Amino acid sequence: MKDLLTGLKNVLGVFLKPGSYLNILYLLLAFPLGIFYFVYLIIGFSIGLGLLYFFIGLPFLLLTMFSWRLFARFEGLQARWLLKEKVEHDSPARWSEASGFRNWITSRLSSKYTWKGLVYLLLKTPLGLISFIVTITLTAVSGVLIVAPFIYRFVDYELPWGAISTMPQALSLTAIGLGIGLLSLHIFNGLAAVFRWLSRNLLNSGQRLAVAE
Repeated sequence: MKDLLTGLKNVLGVFLKPGSYLNILYLLLAFPLGIFYFVYLIIGFSIGLGLLYFFIGLPFLLLTMFSWRLFARFEGLQARWLLKEKVEHDSPARWSEASGFRNWITSRLSSKYTWKGLVYLLLKTPLGLISFIVTITLTAVSGVLIVAPFIYRFVDYELPWGAISTMPQALSLTAIGLGIGLLSLHIFNGLAAVFRWLSRNLLNSGQRLAVAE
């Protein structure tokens, strides 16, 4: 009996966990941010590589690298605030410690964080698209069903077994909507867990990754 109650608590308690709704916010932000990162990186690499022959492209490539490192740090902050995943960015040599521009750049180019952060940003677009579609679709379906008792007189609910025309029928849709909403929250948490795993493995500094690996 105790195990059953614990299981029900784990299943139904997702409604009461603030983390579930922080996960939804993260998933909704993932797609627009992913699109921005992808477009920015494509433009940066295209200009940099296209002008590399004229020696103007190198500054563009370096600017692109510094930009994606900043984006990766921002993603790390999101992982902390919304996903509650502890990540730590790297600490490359500061200008005062580098003993020259070359060493300053090399400390960033040789950092695992730089390149794993780039991989994370590129993965953000397809995963963000999937997350956005799933989140919007399931939220819309469950929401429309849950509010059925309030709007069934003004909105046609045409179902395979007939139209909804009475309050009991509308309340049955609410029950179905709550069930879909409960399942949806578990799905959202699962999608957020994927991003949490990626953040842990790609947005951590090389030192912490070495320990984890």
